Amino acid sequence: MLTLHELITKQSRERPKMAFLRFEDSVMSFSELEQRVSSASAAFRETGVKSGDRVALIIGNHPEHVVIYLALAWIGAISIEVSTHLVGGGIYLQLNDAEPQFLIIDAECVSELRLALQELRFVGLRILIRNAAEVDLEGPFRSLSLEHLSATCEPFPATLDRVHTIAYTSGTPGRPKGVVMSERFFQVGAKNAAILADVRENDVLFLWEPFYHVAGWMSVVIALQRGVSIAMVERFSGAQCWDQIRASGATILHYLGGAMNILFKQPARPDDRDNRIRIAWGAAAPKSCWRAFEERFDLTVREGYGITEAQNFTHLNLDGRVGSIGKPADEFDSWIVGEDGKMLPNGEIGEIVVAARLPGIIMRGYFRDPWRTAEVLRDGCVFTGDLGHQDDDGFFYYAGRKKDSSRRRGKTVSAWEVEQVINSHPDVEESAVVGVPSDLGEQDIRAFVKPVSHGKIEPLDLIQWCERRLAYYQVPRYLDFVEQFPRGPTLRIRKTELPTSLTGTWEAEISGRPSSDHRRR
Repeated sequence: MLTLHELITKQSRERPKMAFLRFEDSVMSFSELEQRVSSASAAFRETGVKSGDRVALIIGNHPEHVVIYLALAWIGAISIEVSTHLVGGGIYLQLNDAEPQFLIIDAECVSELRLALQELRFVGLRILIRNAAEVDLEGPFRSLSLEHLSATCEPFPATLDRVHTIAYTSGTPGRPKGVVMSERFFQVGAKNAAILADVRENDVLFLWEPFYHVAGWMSVVIALQRGVSIAMVERFSGAQCWDQIRASGATILHYLGGAMNILFKQPARPDDRDNRIRIAWGAAAPKSCWRAFEERFDLTVREGYGITEAQNFTHLNLDGRVGSIGKPADEFDSWIVGEDGKMLPNGEIGEIVVAARLPGIIMRGYFRDPWRTAEVLRDGCVFTGDLGHQDDDGFFYYAGRKKDSSRRRGKTVSAWEVEQVINSHPDVEESAVVGVPSDLGEQDIRAFVKPVSHGKIEPLDLIQWCERRLAYYQVPRYLDFVEQFPRGPTLRIRKTELPTSLTGTWEAEISGRPSSDHRRR
């Protein structure tokens, strides 16, 4: 298995003129990639970036982001991706935890950064700004320009086991958790992602994910491993996605979070099947629309499973079994445990545990956080915090997050299960289910629902839809209809940012069982 700089050099030698990355009207070949990465590396070294330095990045989807990231790997620096959507407080928390020596940031994000800088508890951060023409460069700010560079730089003699990046998990309250990953982690992840996506010669990967999520970089590494092209867009758009795919000639589509449901709930078009996509690969494909999605867009869905702490993909469904996350990839073992940590028999729901068969392919731990590392890494195994079960054929099935559940009427209610039923309603684009305190003790179920474009849902109709498909204790008591959800980098809904007040919320029941007495609070 080759390192990143070895892959760049290999593809530049073997496919010099082939397109590596297409973005809007620009095309970067493999040979141009090598030249730009080497030149950017020389510029960073001249700026003072050294092997082992931590370099935070607050940059949008742009070809120069790819060059910067690979250039940092070229010289052995450690990349730390920060969301471009974070405001001052969020930036402060992540930077204060990571304590990078350098920060590279887009000019449009600088105003939020200034707020964060007022609170930072460490000193010496050097800040480089892309597109800095409109920014006051006083203090720690310096302009970064990587155009028209001619110098080159020999790559750092890196190994696959060097610390390559620190990736901060999203949606976690309190102190951020930085997952420390080796380059071997990325290479194995991309290798398995390419198997799941059935990547072949001349394929074109459609890349929409922001780079502050590991999934975005997996497409880049796949392209370097397999010598295929990437068609990248600035951001995901449910309304424009298929037109962008047609224009780019993409053949492989990655889905994650709510992306598949958003695409499926777009208004049907006569040209839905008029695309070159052969495989849609990813995680969290809704069981209710799996086959219908394949038929509507004339493609094959390939589902997998992984978490940032364990690996991009630890399970692969290569057989197309609907609803399953598949079986463990070659490098992993996996099983289901109960609350006592003991293995459960097939069919019983418990926590998914993953064990690596090879060293260096799961996280090294959370950055400077041995206590929380010990919660997840136990005896060399990753306790994922995800629920699931295994069938008698060895296939695994996801059943939601352990922490994303409620206790109602003496029963545990998985938010994920309820969301799957609500999302299957033809007039629902997506939903988010949370537990709220109940007058009767324990919790009641509250569902936030986004209707399909220009759609309208009668609350009672949705409750009756749920009553026919869920146990009585799983049926939501409260409904809220929203125009948009707060989302993370993979379009996953950020439930911690949903409203907590019940003012104006539609109430569907007032006792222990569904009732005909419906009202608005």
